[in-house]
Amino acid sequence: MIKTALENIFDWLSPVTRGMGLLPVTGAPIFMFHRVLPEGETCYASEMITSKELFQAFLDWVGNHYRVVALKDLAISHEKLKNGKKPPCAITFDDGWSDVFLHAFPALRERKMPATVFLPVRFIGTTRRFWQDRLWLLLRAPGDRADLATKLRCAALRIPWCPPLGDEILDFNSLTRLLRSRSSLEATEFVDRLEEAVGAPTLTSERAFVNWDEVRTMQSDGMSFGSHTLSHTFLTHCDPQSAQREVEESRHELQDALGGPVAGFSYPWGATNAWIREGVKNAGYEFAVTTRTSLVRGGINSFLLPRLALSSAFMRGPKNQFAPRRLSFYIARTALGRAPSRARAAGMPFPGQRLRIAFVIDSINSWEDGGTEKQLQKLIEALDRRYFEPELYFLRPSSGLGPDDFPCPVHVATLKRSRLSILWGLVRVLRERHPDLVQCFFRDGILYGTVAAFLARAPMIVSGIRNAGHWVSKRDRLALGMINRLTDAWQCNSRTAFEFLRTVQGLPQDRVEILPNGLDLSGYAPPTKEQRQAARRGLGLPEASPVCISVANLFPVKDPQTLVEAAASVHRSLPDAQFLLVGEGPLRDSLTARIRRAGLADAVRLVGAQSDLRPYLMAADVGLLTSRSESSSNSVLEYMAMGLPAVLSDIPANRELVDDVFFESGNADALAGKILDLWNNPALRAQLGQEYRRRVTQFSLDHLAHRAQAYYMKWTSEESGY
Repeated sequence: MIKTALENIFDWLSPVTRGMGLLPVTGAPIFMFHRVLPEGETCYASEMITSKELFQAFLDWVGNHYRVVALKDLAISHEKLKNGKKPPCAITFDDGWSDVFLHAFPALRERKMPATVFLPVRFIGTTRRFWQDRLWLLLRAPGDRADLATKLRCAALRIPWCPPLGDEILDFNSLTRLLRSRSSLEATEFVDRLEEAVGAPTLTSERAFVNWDEVRTMQSDGMSFGSHTLSHTFLTHCDPQSAQREVEESRHELQDALGGPVAGFSYPWGATNAWIREGVKNAGYEFAVTTRTSLVRGGINSFLLPRLALSSAFMRGPKNQFAPRRLSFYIARTALGRAPSRARAAGMPFPGQRLRIAFVIDSINSWEDGGTEKQLQKLIEALDRRYFEPELYFLRPSSGLGPDDFPCPVHVATLKRSRLSILWGLVRVLRERHPDLVQCFFRDGILYGTVAAFLARAPMIVSGIRNAGHWVSKRDRLALGMINRLTDAWQCNSRTAFEFLRTVQGLPQDRVEILPNGLDLSGYAPPTKEQRQAARRGLGLPEASPVCISVANLFPVKDPQTLVEAAASVHRSLPDAQFLLVGEGPLRDSLTARIRRAGLADAVRLVGAQSDLRPYLMAADVGLLTSRSESSSNSVLEYMAMGLPAVLSDIPANRELVDDVFFESGNADALAGKILDLWNNPALRAQLGQEYRRRVTQFSLDHLAHRAQAYYMKWTSEESGY
């Protein structure tokens, strides 16, 4: 009934649409198609489908109203559109689906009409499929839906950047929106994991895309080809270096396959920015097309050519017949509309060179002070200086570090201690430096930095949350409620922090993104027996004794008291067991007294903060973490990288990283029991070590660099379409 009503409304408006179609159209259309399929066939995106019958009717119509010219001619000489003949137009196809050869090409050849197909080069001639297509097929596979949801949810939990998934786990559109917010590499890896969990679906055909023989057949009959990257990569959602490689290498490989120059480029999803356009131009392309809806007019940027997306929905009238008035109305409405915006970025002004990022933090006296400091250092070092210009902004001066100890330039808000001086000092320096994006960390950094960035009119404000909110008081919660209104986005490092932001602070989850911690894995490896013995000799430890290590600052939230109590219990069963507590903090004196009273001075050692943990980790048999609250523990990652089995407090953040072994937080007897059980089970220790090593690869510095740069890149994206 709804469909009939809409058709009746369109018929009632037909005089209007007829009049619109008669209006003079200034500019030439570039028509964009994706798939041409027989009526009734489907794919993962219905808006990409044009029925074979409607496509043939469209070609007949366009031949009567336009001169169909080669895209290159229109793109290069668009200033000569008015020549007294029928207006020119061009026809394009994105992706190179096999149905373009089967159904579109014969109709074009019959009418002697040229067209251009943009190819994702490394899909051509293969059985590969886009991650969207694979996800769609997977979710449509027959079987028990509840069982499928359980398997998919378990698989998603092993992906560190993936937020908690609820009922939307079986909803294709919801999952697609999530994956579109990440890089194409991560989206593909996500679907790989899902297929591993439930099995890849049986495909209905051997391949989805044209092969090179079909490409050459079409080329010999007047069709031309351009690049759509190597792997249909969302260029503004990956690191800049990868984006450039996709642009350059796809042209080289396509030229080798076609035996001639390649002039055109199509941005996947229409997403581009100043870097990418410059890269396309420098790679030797002569023009590039977008998904912007407009007509080609004189003076338009050849690397921002607009197109008119077409599908059955745009051309189908009552009784599923071709509706020329509807198409004419669409073109005329586009002609009367505004030209594509020349704004450089949708979310923020883009400098055209390097993206200047201001990291606001209270102060740093040592990069070993805590996990956030370590991760911030790694984050800054991961940013490619050809594209990013990071700067540190301190609320207060840092003591203990000199200018050479920082990975980027440093600015201090003020030398004064008053709150107002700190705030206005930060506003002043932000106004002087004009950063494109301000990201704030820690309590004071977030409170002062967000307000200062707002007053300084920073284009983009991001809060960096790297804890599970254990520090948030009622007063802080009220302040954060007001601060959050000034914040554009939030970046956290785990699902635990994500849930804190979503449930406690009530933030919209589509504005919160998980950037997992990173670790330089090259410096970590399970030690040999000889290396372990050498490490113990160097630290003055018995070579044959059980050694447990805890890497954590001596703060109440880390709960080292429970560890000392558990050590006393373990010591009764294993008198030669040794415990190393690596870290500093305000509890050191009270812990020293407790250790002395328990008679554990020879068994429990407070070794202080260490810049190089590896000798201590190599000497250990079991890692320990007694924290009552974590967002994502660097210590656990270090245990995992060393293949060091661990006993961890049973909190959500630890369960994100590993599956075993856990004890009830704060329960010293439970901790002692788990330590003894693990020590007495060498096979389990070996199994856990191997599993840890496998999982920790997802937290490498390469992953951090890709994820971080992709995160900042997407704020420069000017648009996204199909």
